[in-house]
Amino acid sequence: MRNLLHRRKGVWRFRYLALSIVLLAFFIATINFFPPDFSIKLFFLSIPIIPFVFILLFLFLHFFVLFLFKSRVHGIITGSFVVIYLLLRLFNFTHPFFFIVLLALFLTLELLFISKE
Repeated sequence: MRNLLHRRKGVWRFRYLALSIVLLAFFIATINFFPPDFSIKLFFLSIPIIPFVFILLFLFLHFFVLFLFKSRVHGIITGSFVVIYLLLRLFNFTHPFFFIVLLALFLTLELLFISKE
């Protein structure tokens, strides 16, 4: 019975890999086919494409790191770090100090979650 559970966990890991590959394909397609100032029009709303790009990037990184390290926390931390760094670059906070502070914050979070396990 225990061996069967280990096999199922292995299958789930490859599902995470397949999901991350699909999300990467959507992410690349979104970047290639839509300009950055494109807006999705729903009735009287106009939603920019940029949040969808960041959501796809976060989900791709989350599932890929989940496949590699088997840890949801590592996936969330890695995805959040990359997305927040790119958002800082988008808003022209390009000084190296911002990167160092962000890196220190996420390393502290990583150490916090590792010590609780």
